[in-house]
Amino acid sequence: MTVTHADLPAPEALVPHKPPMLLLDEVLSFDEVSITTRSHITEANPFYVPGRGVPSYVTFEIMAQSISAHDGATRWQTGEPPAIGLLLGCRKFTVTRDWLQPGETVDTQASPLLFEGEMRSFECVVRSTSSEELATGAINVFRPEDPDAFAAHLADPHAS
Repeated sequence: MTVTHADLPAPEALVPHKPPMLLLDEVLSFDEVSITTRSHITEANPFYVPGRGVPSYVTFEIMAQSISAHDGATRWQTGEPPAIGLLLGCRKFTVTRDWLQPGETVDTQASPLLFEGEMRSFECVVRSTSSEELATGAINVFRPEDPDAFAAHLADPHAS
C-alpha cells in the first residue's frame, strides 16, 4: 500500500539527521518498493557555494537520506524510531550537470534492489520537478538489526 505525503511524518521523524545536514524537505510517497522525497535547493544548504550553487555531487547525500527515509518509514509503520545505517558504496553514480541552483526543487526516487539481512542496495534517481534527470546511482548500505548493540561493539576497543 502506498502511503502519500499527507499521511507521512516529516523527514526529521524518519531519518537520524538534524538540520543543517537534513537535506530532505518532504516525503512525497512511500511503499515497500520505493520512496520519493523532495529537496529544495537554497542558499541555506550547508554545501552552497556563493555564486555557483550546490555541487551536484550533493545529490549522492540526498539519495542516501532518501534511503534512510525509506527505512525510517518502514520502521515508523511498526512504531519504531529511525535507526542508523552506514553507506558502504555506490555503483554507477552519474550527474548530468555540475551545479544545482538556489530556487530549484529536486525529487529523489529510491527503489530497493536487494534486501539481504543487514545489507541493502537501492537504485536511485534524482530529477528536477520538470523531470530532467540530474543524477543516478546504485547505493549499497548496511543497516544493523540492533543499532545500539552495533554502536556498542564499535566503541569497545577489545571487540573483535
